[in-house]
Amino acid sequence: MKGQSLLLALAALPASLAHTVWTDFYVDGVGQGDAVAIRMRKDPKTASFPVEDLSSNDMACNVDGEKGVSLVSTVSDGAMLTFEMRSYPNDPSMQPLDRGHKGPCAVYLKKVDSAIDDPGYGDGWFKILDYGYNKDDDQWCTDKLIDNKGLLSVALPKGLKGGYYLARPEVLALHNALKGDPQFYTGCAQIFIESTGDLVPESTVSIPGYVKAGEESVSYDIYNDDNSKYPVPGPAVAKLSSSSSAAGTQLKAQMTQNEGFKPKDAICENGDWFGFEVPSYSDEAGCWASGEDCWTQGKACYNDSPVTGNDPCQTWQDKCQAINDACNAKNFNGPPNKGKNLIPEAKTIDIGLVLPTSGGGVDSTPNTAADVKSSAPAAPQSSAPAYTSAGSEDGGFVLASSTPTAYATTPASSQAAPAPTEKPSCPESYYCVTSTTTVVKTEVVYTTVYKDTSRQGLHERRRR
Repeated sequence: MKGQSLLLALAALPASLAHTVWTDFYVDGVGQGDAVAIRMRKDPKTASFPVEDLSSNDMACNVDGEKGVSLVSTVSDGAMLTFEMRSYPNDPSMQPLDRGHKGPCAVYLKKVDSAIDDPGYGDGWFKILDYGYNKDDDQWCTDKLIDNKGLLSVALPKGLKGGYYLARPEVLALHNALKGDPQFYTGCAQIFIESTGDLVPESTVSIPGYVKAGEESVSYDIYNDDNSKYPVPGPAVAKLSSSSSAAGTQLKAQMTQNEGFKPKDAICENGDWFGFEVPSYSDEAGCWASGEDCWTQGKACYNDSPVTGNDPCQTWQDKCQAINDACNAKNFNGPPNKGKNLIPEAKTIDIGLVLPTSGGGVDSTPNTAADVKSSAPAAPQSSAPAYTSAGSEDGGFVLASSTPTAYATTPASSQAAPAPTEKPSCPESYYCVTSTTTVVKTEVVYTTVYKDTSRQGLHERRRR
């Protein structure tokens, strides 16, 4: 009897509710998948940390964001994009951001020749949404996003020049801005807009460069100054024009998407990893060879897992174990469930609140189902699903044909401003604990507000 075991360990996931990361996005309420077509930090220990150097290229698409991912999501003209932020990348049930992190949010676009190859940083960015502080309800944009389960939605302007874009959500936490620690949380979604329009921004900005250290927007005293006068960072929401003299016309419209497609024969996926059916077999040697092929792919899945987790890898592991079991049972007609698609159906959600296009530092209130279509840059037209308030408890949008997805929530962990970001040492005034757990089934163990958590998956297979 021959035996072999496979030990795969995952690095500790970030465990601080003080931080957050943009993990995925939705198109007209339909999920693209965790870590699919979106750039984020790759180091699990720092995935949710903010960008600290405002002059760094990391300001564009986050640390590691200069390199694109393999997929590009196709979106219709005027589609609704919804970005999700999480404090724990692999656990959407946790509070998305600490209540002490107060500040504005924004969404930018950049027209590019390739959503995969463009590094993101540099000129060409234009803003399609910003929101600062609302005096009427004494809430910052971050307060509203926390109440909205970490979801930030914006309707793409109708009539944009078709082609590849990077879409960049942004949150700025100002709780320690006076101490020189403005905290930017950002990332980039890779999209292809199917549009015959020719609108481009009249002006663009460079990221980095659109905001500089020491400016009022990143050093504001939110505790003692009049927050209704807060100036949001960066440019105003862009004015669009079809004029040949407008900025961005040097980039041609692309009518046909030719990159970023999911492999047609993939039957499992996890971020940038894809699993493919193993060879068929009719004898013992072929059975074990197919099993070996399966386990090799599974190892790559675990090794390449994004910070959002490895649940698909566990599903793939079950497939491999079924092949081993068949080999041990002398059943050499396989593989079992040949060609079965292991990719789960796309999740459809209630996107909830949709903020007005520009909230800035003026008195403004979020859109409701009654007025959002007139105040958003452009509501989805006939090519996109209709939005309605039916079924929405908070008056936000729900896809008319969808069933809202329930999320578990947790109380805010703090109402006061947290200490400045310190890494890798333990932040001042916090008691830090490192917890290491070895388990058969991958899980996350939460201990304190700041901690490291290790996850290990132990997978064994035997063959005779």
